[in-house]
Amino acid sequence: MDLASDPQKLSPVLLLRIGLGLVFIYAGSHAIADPGTWTGFVPGWLGNLINPVTFVYIHGAFELALGLGIIIGFFLPILSFLAFLDFLAIIVFFGVDDVTFRDFGLLMSALALFIFTRKEK
Repeated sequence: MDLASDPQKLSPVLLLRIGLGLVFIYAGSHAIADPGTWTGFVPGWLGNLINPVTFVYIHGAFELALGLGIIIGFFLPILSFLAFLDFLAIIVFFGVDDVTFRDFGLLMSALALFIFTRKEK
């Protein structure tokens, strides 16, 4: 039976996994491909501790791995909690701006995925 004829087969967990995973894959791969675009998002205090480009590469690789793991379904409770912490860190350390609503929505999606996958265990 295909999903078009039975939409209930498409679970909220799968939708969250695909949505969050693609966000992380996009951000991570773009950060690795063009780190200069992302260095402006590195907080000043962190840029004093580590070269911003190096941080963007590390964070990009982390986000790429996180996104792939979430889509594959690898250790979902752990990865979804890490996704939640990643968005929380972005909000706390970068601050509130014109796109914080997006980060908050993604933060809550990661929390929902964590809660859903914890219940399955």
